[in-house]
Amino acid sequence: MNTGHPATVNARKGRAPPLRIKRRPIPPTDAQSLLLDRRILLVLLCIRIVNALTINTFFQPDEYYQSLEPAWRLVFEYGETTWEWTEGIRGFLYPSLFATIWTVLKTIGVKHPDILVSCFNIT
Repeated sequence: MNTGHPATVNARKGRAPPLRIKRRPIPPTDAQSLLLDRRILLVLLCIRIVNALTINTFFQPDEYYQSLEPAWRLVFEYGETTWEWTEGIRGFLYPSLFATIWTVLKTIGVKHPDILVSCFNIT
């Protein structure tokens, strides 16, 4: 059906909508990543310090037999230990923290038990 008239084209229907190009964010440089990592670490460290200084917990009496007593026995070669230590199912890392301090004190000449125990008096 050609009538000799040019077909009228609706300008809106004939064109595609303009393209919207999404640009990728520029990846951070190594220095920027390291700075961001340090900021995150600093924030987490601050949260941990505030948490440690503001939260009150309780001291379980059993902790003496799972930390201080084995450390005392390790340094001074006498003391009580529970069956967990006899069977070897307890880890040595936590008591070794106390044993290290007592070993240093023993080396510099502090040998009075009241002084040594008062280092870790938790009440």
